[in-house]
Amino acid sequence: MSMLDLYFIRHAESQRNLEPHLIGGRSFDSLLSSLGKEQASLLGKRLASQGVFFQHVSSSTAVRCRETAVVAGQDLGFSLQDIVFSDQLLELDQGQWEGQPRMQIYTPKTLAQINSNNWEFTPPRGESQKTVEERMLAFIQTNILPLYREGIPLTCGIFSHGVAIKCLLRGIMGFTPRITYKILLDNTSITRLQYDGRGWHLLSVNDTAHLFGKPTENT
Repeated sequence: MSMLDLYFIRHAESQRNLEPHLIGGRSFDSLLSSLGKEQASLLGKRLASQGVFFQHVSSSTAVRCRETAVVAGQDLGFSLQDIVFSDQLLELDQGQWEGQPRMQIYTPKTLAQINSNNWEFTPPRGESQKTVEERMLAFIQTNILPLYREGIPLTCGIFSHGVAIKCLLRGIMGFTPRITYKILLDNTSITRLQYDGRGWHLLSVNDTAHLFGKPTENT
């Protein structure tokens, strides 16, 4: 049975990742750090060594995602011109909280509000996990699933963000929203799903073997 083989990849380390005391959110213009560029290169080399070839590549419009895709693409045989960019793949919008000190924003009262309904909680002028899930699913349903053709296998690389990928997983797998923040997705981690005539299948989550010199396929 043919299938869509989807590699959801979190961007490499960015400059905003070096400021963990601040709320990141979209941080649209945050560049990759020097380590991030190395991570993206290791990602590309690992996938190329395993014979992975993306016939379709999508990316969030955020700079750190674009840079990750371009650096990895040097070994995977695609360039900037081959990438389909979409705002639907952006990170959760933290609105007025973006760039603010975590300790100042995440007071016990605010954390209690978030934890009481993390799926629908919305920061001021931001968006909820529910909204992120809906737009991520909409992107997959509109731009990726139509690529599925019986008898024709297709491999896709989708460069996005940690919370965004977690919200997509919740929507696809149907688990409780309380699981979302319990999933760990490191920089350049691979979360791999397949889609065929029977539906969705989860193959791996937070696969970072390339960062530790152990390029295995199913970790």
